[in-house]
Amino acid sequence: MEIPTTSNLNNVVQPILSKSKEFNTFLQSSIEDAGLVRKFVSKPLVWLDADENILNAFDKLSNQKLLSAPIYCSISRQWVSILDIKDLVKFVVSLFDDNNNLVKDINPKDITIRTILTNSNGVFKRQCPMISKNDTILNLLDLFNKKFHRVCIALSDEQMDIKVYSQLTLIKWLDKHLKELGLFNKLKPVIQINHNKLAIDAFRLLAENNIYGVPIVSDNGELMDNISVIDIKYVKMDKAKLLQPLSEFFYPTVGNAYPIPLREPIVCAPQTRLREAIGRVASGKVHRIFLVKEVVDAGVSQVPINVVSVSDIVGCVVNLTGLKSNLPKQ
Repeated sequence: MEIPTTSNLNNVVQPILSKSKEFNTFLQSSIEDAGLVRKFVSKPLVWLDADENILNAFDKLSNQKLLSAPIYCSISRQWVSILDIKDLVKFVVSLFDDNNNLVKDINPKDITIRTILTNSNGVFKRQCPMISKNDTILNLLDLFNKKFHRVCIALSDEQMDIKVYSQLTLIKWLDKHLKELGLFNKLKPVIQINHNKLAIDAFRLLAENNIYGVPIVSDNGELMDNISVIDIKYVKMDKAKLLQPLSEFFYPTVGNAYPIPLREPIVCAPQTRLREAIGRVASGKVHRIFLVKEVVDAGVSQVPINVVSVSDIVGCVVNLTGLKSNLPKQ
């Protein structure tokens, strides 16, 4: 579960960062001056056309291991939105009822990105988050604060000359610059799923809670694995795959058309400092780490009690800047 930054955390870190000349200078510097433009010069832009079908979207995001991509409309010749992998998960889940019966038997080749990203009146549900390389880091954080996990940066006046900047990239900067700060205070109960549940149940849980990942636990509550929205790429609109138990979904069977690699979740203890947590996220290039407690009863070693995501850490920094979001929680 993605958790909000606690007021206790702000009380601890505000006096430290408010006096940090380096931090304030960083906030006011332009994206170009901070070196972010140079970092992305060699990286090709991955984008999607609004009228491409969703299977192409699946393939492009999966092949590039991306969670989102900007959407360009060839008709109006402008950037119109951004596709998040959560949009694809929600679309797949919408094809089933609560009893996992297929209620919409459609041909994915007939469904375009425009179809799932627009309202009934044809207007895109969200605009493409776009800023200039001359905007400040504070402008970038403001968009992150408005629930965008990736932001497009215009490098010049050329329409296609843009790059995408993610929250994880910011975390890598924090890994090099922030001092140790306490993070784990009064955390909310974790959203998790049993390993006997079906894959479609897991994706429905992600869709209904609008989150990117949840831990998978055994019958006695021990952390076994985790499932995230990016794992929808292994389904390829395959109903049989969606109806597999999670214990089988993640098992790489010989000859399986969609082999799933076994993963070891990254964990930390309640006493872990923010500096260490950020380091684990940055070095592992993961979007979440699991806060666990040690339990000796019934042979259980690690029980998840919360999840700390990239968004949580970025949210902490956003709060420290004084930015306030007027948008409802997603």
